Amino acid sequence: MTKIGLFPLSIVLLPNSTMALYIFEERYKTLINECWENQKPFGIVLQLPNKNYKIGCTAFVADIMNVKPNGNLEILISGRNRFKIAKIYENEAPYLVADVNWFDDKEEIIDNELLGQALTIYNEIAQKVTEFKIPEIHIDEITVNQPSFLIAQKSGLSIEERQKLLEISSENERLNTLLTHLKTIWPLIEKSEIIKILSKNDGYLII
Repeated sequence: MTKIGLFPLSIVLLPNSTMALYIFEERYKTLINECWENQKPFGIVLQLPNKNYKIGCTAFVADIMNVKPNGNLEILISGRNRFKIAKIYENEAPYLVADVNWFDDKEEIIDNELLGQALTIYNEIAQKVTEFKIPEIHIDEITVNQPSFLIAQKSGLSIEERQKLLEISSENERLNTLLTHLKTIWPLIEKSEIIKILSKNDGYLII
């Protein structure tokens, strides 16, 4: 069990992804500065008005891009490992602290046929969308153990769908979930309003 600082947000951070954040609350400026100075991770966990989730992803501060005169921070974070909250402490620090257990995939061999099918549709969508850049992903260039999280970053998943994917402990199950999703949205890509939504929401499909 590991103890980390928590940053509840209305976003889902995925392993092997990067994300820019603007930090303005004092308690979270404290958290970010501590993590930056000590090169330690903190945990991002999804918080919605009607639900707090227990499975999240650790983040490292990759860069502090700008410090405003009032101390607000523009930062870049990178997603690392998934975790499940075991216990939350509210009074140990200005921010929430939690005991977490690492949340790992079960052992299995990745189904390359399934991966190839998902990548084919994903890359077709990437080529179709011209309003903003979706980088293509080619199977021979993949260097991570969980390619599903790479595909998911710009696949038009809703926040809840991204969280569901984060909570799946099988790479093949995630790939199958993504393949079904991509097959569903592919016919909609012809509609310019869908492309605009994807662009506006950084790959999220929020209607």
